[in-house]
Amino acid sequence: MKRVAVAVLAVGLLTQAVPRAQLRVVPVDDEQGHVALGLALRHLSNTGIFMMATAHPDDENNGLLVMLNRGQGYRTALATATRGNGGQNEIGPEIFEALGVLRTEELGAIHRFDGAEQYFTRAVDFGYSFSVDETFEKWGRDEILGDYVHLIRMIRPDVIAGLSPTIAHDPRASSRKKVRRVWMNENPSKKNSDTV
Repeated sequence: MKRVAVAVLAVGLLTQAVPRAQLRVVPVDDEQGHVALGLALRHLSNTGIFMMATAHPDDENNGLLVMLNRGQGYRTALATATRGNGGQNEIGPEIFEALGVLRTEELGAIHRFDGAEQYFTRAVDFGYSFSVDETFEKWGRDEILGDYVHLIRMIRPDVIAGLSPTIAHDPRASSRKKVRRVWMNENPSKKNSDTV
């Protein structure tokens, strides 16, 4: 009986003594010491600017943004057409404007980690669309295009990324088309480029 009690006590002590791995991700603005210095030096040695254009919050690739910003020192910007107030919310009561506020705050919270700057256009999310023309009609084609022109001229990105052309959801497709049109107008020498 004593042996069993000693064995149980030994196993219990060993499980308490084993260090437990814990993921400790610190927001960029809370970094201190050598980590903060390393991030600052990484940004000093790189003058590249990367801009991602998406239709809604949650369309972005935060892994790419954090790799480019924190990992390689690029300045990163996320231009989101809407605040996501026309989307679905399966985990809370927020809908419409309250949902847009919630999604905007979520983007702000994640950017404390990935380091990206957040920008929005005047587009209002209206839910699912069945065509690019419908999206342009509801968003206001010229107004939103003007917002993207303003953002691109202000940020002056070296690279602009949108969503994959294989994604057929129309607000995303219309965002991609707007960014391509602005890029072509701002860079006439690259009108035949396949990289846009």
